[in-house]
Amino acid sequence: MANKQAILGAGARFSGKISNARSIEINGYVEADLTTEKVTIGSSGKFLGSVDSELVVIAGEYEGKMQADSVWLTETSRISGEVHYKSLQMDRGAALNCRVVHNWNETETNNVEEKQQNEEVVQEEQS
Repeated sequence: MANKQAILGAGARFSGKISNARSIEINGYVEADLTTEKVTIGSSGKFLGSVDSELVVIAGEYEGKMQADSVWLTETSRISGEVHYKSLQMDRGAALNCRVVHNWNETETNNVEEKQQNEEVVQEEQS
């Protein structure tokens, strides 16, 4: 995995699309769309954009739409936007100002919504 790791140092700025990195560590400013296995946003890092990842660890700032299997928010993290997750760990002090959605699998979500709508229709017909 070492040959597929990207690191953006403190003070660095990047804007664009990041691809083909299995792991990325962000300590600078990034405005991008990102799909990867692991994302780490350091305490000096700021990320704006969408993230699709298996694991996201945030100690800095994040703003955007995230879809992740596991999310760990440390005590210095500041999150805004939308977070879809399967597992969430949040340390005391982490700041969330966002929409948080558990089990973001859209197929499952759509099936639940359809079932609820069908139950409502049946109840209305019985009334």
